[in-house]
Amino acid sequence: MGYGFLGFLAIAFLSLAAGAALAGSTRNPFPRRLVMAAVALRIVGSIARFDMIRLFYGGLADANRYFHEGLTLAKRIWAFDPWVFTAEFWLGGTERAWGTPFMEKITGVVLTLVGPTMRGAYLIFSMMAFTGLYLIALAVYRNRPGPGAVHFAAWIWLWPSLWFWPSSIGKEAVTVFAMGLVTFGYAGGGNRIRWGPLLAGLGLAFALRPHVGAVLGLALAGAYWLQTWQRPSPRKVLEMIVAAALAVVLLNGMAAQFGLEDPDLEGVQEFVSFRGGQTMTGGSNLGGRPSGPLALPMAFVNIWVRPFPWDVHNVMALFSCLEVLLLWWLAWKHRKWLRVALKGWWRDRMLSFATPLLFGYTLMLGLTFANLGIIARQRSPLFPFLFMLLTAAGAYGLAEHRTRAPALPRRADTPSPSPGAARRTDPPPSRPTRPEAGAGARG
Repeated sequence: MGYGFLGFLAIAFLSLAAGAALAGSTRNPFPRRLVMAAVALRIVGSIARFDMIRLFYGGLADANRYFHEGLTLAKRIWAFDPWVFTAEFWLGGTERAWGTPFMEKITGVVLTLVGPTMRGAYLIFSMMAFTGLYLIALAVYRNRPGPGAVHFAAWIWLWPSLWFWPSSIGKEAVTVFAMGLVTFGYAGGGNRIRWGPLLAGLGLAFALRPHVGAVLGLALAGAYWLQTWQRPSPRKVLEMIVAAALAVVLLNGMAAQFGLEDPDLEGVQEFVSFRGGQTMTGGSNLGGRPSGPLALPMAFVNIWVRPFPWDVHNVMALFSCLEVLLLWWLAWKHRKWLRVALKGWWRDRMLSFATPLLFGYTLMLGLTFANLGIIARQRSPLFPFLFMLLTAAGAYGLAEHRTRAPALPRRADTPSPSPGAARRTDPPPSRPTRPEAGAGARG
């Protein structure tokens, strides 16, 4: 038994211990069993993800590349190579600093701390994703305490895609963590922005996937603009200006990173066409990207409706199809709550952020990617924001509806009180009662 497995066991034990400490903390508003079940699922998910890549794909996955490149970096750090301790190395130097190189450096830092254990590194990234999901659930709870927020936490912590896809060395885990930081920074402090986690999350998302950082920035600016004009104040106006400036900076940075020096419509279309063509490989490719008048609706169909039953050609596609069916069953079951939430999403702090993010991210994935396998993996960070509409937001709307319910009408056979009775304030005189036999003995 080598260090690879022993390291995994040690990290699994530490994960359970950290989960128990979190569950028992006075600052944790969620049930202990729910937190421990979520941590246990991260261990299961990392094992399942590792064995799936090893058995079904022969170890050919991006996670293996990240591990080996990261291990090379970790060995250089262990050897105190001067180059890896310079700012130029971490900023990329003459090479590209974002995307895959940035992911390899994150993996290198993780392996420096835990050693050469691939299974253990899978679990570390799985717990990183859970940290992001916990921050999202905590932000929802602090804005809307109650059973609805706990219900929301249960769905996002136990949903299959959210304990399977981000449970490996990969960009999905870091993306979920970054989204958790941004959501908690935006809403975790009530009406005030927590700039530390928000800026850290935006920077992490942009360094990993510039387009994700840009979409997060736009959703953040739009949400704060909607919230500011409901109850304007000098502080809110200033924060709205800062959020809008951040969105502009992220958009310009994304265009520069992707080589769009003049990001006009034609240039963006050429870039999307090029990126989409790179994903039309393998048995899960869609055969083409949506275009023309049906591009927008087909983008949503590809992300949230497919794979259809006739698209299923392997075990993973079958699980993805069943998950989509379960999702639409939940949407139908909660259709009344969903309708209430969508009617006033711009008035709610969480939904005013989640709804534009859902729309923008879905549009970006649906118009760019033409492979069902890639879509199933990259849509996983969106599920928490979808469940904001189906659970916590729905419970909030239902609670408001109940508080505004009219009084019950009087029954027809109930006599109305007379005017004299309505004016009477003194109670009627009581008749003296005859004491029962033996009452004094009992007294």
